[in-house]
Amino acid sequence: MEQEISALQHAMARLDDPTALIPPVVKYYAASRIYSAVESCFAHWENIPEISNAELYFDYLNALEDVEDRRGFLLATQSYLARLKNAHTHFIDFTLLQNSGFGFWARPLPVSASKHAWTVCGSTRTDIKAGDIIEQVNNLPANEFFAGYTKLVSASKPEAAARNLLLFNSFLLPNQLNITLHEGQSLQITRAGHEHPLSLLKAFELSTSEKHPRLIIRSFSKPEFEEQALSFLSQLDDHSPLILDLRGNGGGNTPRKLMQKLYLEPIPVCRESTPQVIGLEKAEQGVAAWQNGELSAHHNQPNAETTPMRLLTKDETFPASATPFRGELIILIDVGSGSATEDLLIPLKHSGRATIVGEASAGSTGQPYFEAPLPKTQLTISAKRAGFPDGTRFEGVGIQPDYPVMPTPEDIRHGNDPALTLAQQLLRQMVSS
Repeated sequence: MEQEISALQHAMARLDDPTALIPPVVKYYAASRIYSAVESCFAHWENIPEISNAELYFDYLNALEDVEDRRGFLLATQSYLARLKNAHTHFIDFTLLQNSGFGFWARPLPVSASKHAWTVCGSTRTDIKAGDIIEQVNNLPANEFFAGYTKLVSASKPEAAARNLLLFNSFLLPNQLNITLHEGQSLQITRAGHEHPLSLLKAFELSTSEKHPRLIIRSFSKPEFEEQALSFLSQLDDHSPLILDLRGNGGGNTPRKLMQKLYLEPIPVCRESTPQVIGLEKAEQGVAAWQNGELSAHHNQPNAETTPMRLLTKDETFPASATPFRGELIILIDVGSGSATEDLLIPLKHSGRATIVGEASAGSTGQPYFEAPLPKTQLTISAKRAGFPDGTRFEGVGIQPDYPVMPTPEDIRHGNDPALTLAQQLLRQMVSS
C-alpha cells in the first residue's frame, strides 16, 4: 500500500518546478519558518538595537501580500533579512542563480575626499573594462539605482553591501541594464554568456615578483586551500619578511593551522556568545507577564534588550606551533575580507603580531543555522556572535587597518595597487631598522 502524501509534501513537490507560482498558504508557511529561525537563532541584535523581529516580520508579511513567484519571494525575504545587518544571515534561491552575472563588478571608490563613484573593479567583457566609471543605470544616477538593490544585500556594514552587490548578488537586479559610462558611452547589457570576473583568479598563490614574497589566499572555503597555503609558507625561510594578502577572502573554515604557524605564543581565542533560548525560561517570563497584567499584542521581542546571550568562550587560548614562522608580517585586507578570515585577523590584530594595511574588513563572522524553507532554496541565520578576546566589538564595524589605504578609480584603471606598494615600503623599513 502506497504511503499517502501529505498536503505539505504535495505543495513542496509542485514547487520543484521553478516556474510554478507560489500559493499563498505556501509563501506564508515558508515565511513563518524563516521568522522562527530568526526568532530562535539570530545572535546579532546588538547591531540593530532600535528594532525587533516582530516589527521586521510584520513588514515582511505586508511585502509578501502581492508576491506570486520565486523572484518576488526572494526580494521580499531579502528585504527582511538584510535589515538584520548581518552578512551570515541571508536567503538564496538556487533556481535564480543560473546565468546571474553580468561579467563585471563595480563598487563605489573615492574620486575626492567627499565623493565616491561606482567604479568597475573587474570584468570579463570586452565593452566594459576595469577602471570605467558608471554614471547612470536605467536612466537613473548610478548611486540612486544601485542604492535600491544594496538595501537587499545581507551585509554587516554598508560598504560591504555595495561591494558585494554586483560581485555576488547581481541576481537581485533586473535581467537587462542600460549603462552610461563616464566618457558618455551607452551600453545595453544582459546576463547571458559572461564568465564571473573572479573566475580567472587562483584561490591561492605565492608571488615572488616583488621585493618581498606575497602569499595570496582568496578563500578558506576548502581545507586544501589552507594546506596549500601552509605548503607555500614552508618554502620560505622562517625569518623571511612576508606579505599575507587576504583581500577579497570571504572566509570558509577557520584556518587554525595557519593561525598556529603565524603565532609565536599561545593564541587568544575570540570571545563568542549565542542566544540562550530555553523553553521553561520563556514560559516563566510569560507567566510573570500574565500575572502582572503585562501581556500585550505590541510584541517587541526578540531584540537587543530581551535576548539573553550565553558566553561560549572567555580568556581561552590554543597553542602556537612548535616551529612558527617568525618573519616580519604585513597583512593586506579590504572590505571583502570576512568570516573565517576575520577569525584569523582578530588575534593577529589584538596581539600586534602583524601590521595590517588596506581597508576595514567586512565585520561579520559566526556559525550559521541552515534551513530550506522552499525547494531549491537555502536560508542561513547567524547563531554566534564574536568579538575580540577582550570583548571589543568588530561585527558591524570591521577590523581596522593600522594603515588605511583605498584604491581610486585611477588606480584601478592603471593597474596600480597602493596598498601593496605601501606594504612593500613598510617591510623595507622593518628589515633595514
